Amino acid sequence: MSIKKTESYEEALEKEERIAEEERTKTGEFASFDDAAEAEKEEALRAERAKADEQLPPDPEALLEVRHLKKYFPLKKSLGGKVLVSLRAVDDVSFKLKAGETLGIVGESGCGKTTLGRTILKLYEPTEGQIFFDGQDIANYKPSKMRPLRTQMQIIFQDPYSSLPPRSTVGGILSEPVKVHKIVPKSEIKSYVLKIMEQCGLRDYYYERYPHEFSGGQRQRICIARALTVNPKLVICDEPVSALDVSIQAQIINLLKKLQMTMGFTYLFISHDLSVVKHISDRIGVMYLGSMVEFGDKDSIFSNPLHPYTQALFSAVPNPNPDVKMKRIVLKGDIPSPANPPKGCKFHTRCPKAMEICSHIAPVYKEYEPGHFAACHCYPQGEDTPVAERMEAVTMEE
Repeated sequence: MSIKKTESYEEALEKEERIAEEERTKTGEFASFDDAAEAEKEEALRAERAKADEQLPPDPEALLEVRHLKKYFPLKKSLGGKVLVSLRAVDDVSFKLKAGETLGIVGESGCGKTTLGRTILKLYEPTEGQIFFDGQDIANYKPSKMRPLRTQMQIIFQDPYSSLPPRSTVGGILSEPVKVHKIVPKSEIKSYVLKIMEQCGLRDYYYERYPHEFSGGQRQRICIARALTVNPKLVICDEPVSALDVSIQAQIINLLKKLQMTMGFTYLFISHDLSVVKHISDRIGVMYLGSMVEFGDKDSIFSNPLHPYTQALFSAVPNPNPDVKMKRIVLKGDIPSPANPPKGCKFHTRCPKAMEICSHIAPVYKEYEPGHFAACHCYPQGEDTPVAERMEAVTMEE
């Protein structure tokens, strides 16, 4: 005997909204619009823009410059080996990072933050795009050519438990990269490693201990020390504090800032915790479904978030002041699959400000105030509109 499931109020409401959306599509301005043709036109335009940017020299002030970076994972191939379906983990991302700065990358789980970091390091081979590190385009470098650069680019992984080999002592873990890359003479390796351990808040008697003897915070300090033993220029921090207690998080963040001040590191800090990102970052990039939807200085992003997705993320940050009432923006629905992203703006299926144009035409990623970029149809889309006029239009709309 089968029991018929009754429709909940939320399901009925969602069904009504979907039917109303379909009716608007049939009778609206874009009733006869060819979404497939527009998508092809957009892809061709992006490819043309990327090809034109290939001719530009790297920015001499930027330690890291990423241009139109893509990382697609093939899901389905034809008998001839042609890729039919791809998961678009990183889709046309561009940004610059100057030496000594910290760039925070934020977004929900599954938005492509970690894949972006690993592709920059060439742990994943990029599908398309350019990666300029210290003036060199390393996107097409072979592993043998990447090897000398490994000392200059390091990563701190998210999980301090699985990223340390359990059968090696702390001294062995930290000494190995020093030996392999010949950082110091053999006779000085132990004293060099002990000095790094001291800088990272680790006692000298930890040298002979194994990872299972440490807490999560101590293990993460070992991971940080391992990244710093080769004296890198760029350190990619892949959610380094998300697996730790709040009190330990503060210690690790302060340690990273202290090391940056004393040793001049450049950080790409990946996190979903906006309060942590605000504390450590100079500039912030917001990712959604593989794409950068907003990018700018920390102050401009937090004081004037332009994209509705950024506004929704910020509305979820708790405010310690009991007198300030936050207006929570609740996003409807689930994150779409990166293997089949929505047509037009990728965020339109969950956006509280979505318009009819959003489901058909992708917004242009543009600069709306100096150094502040966003991709949203809520703002003027004209290519040649001066920055001052664009911001005046935004103010009038608000």
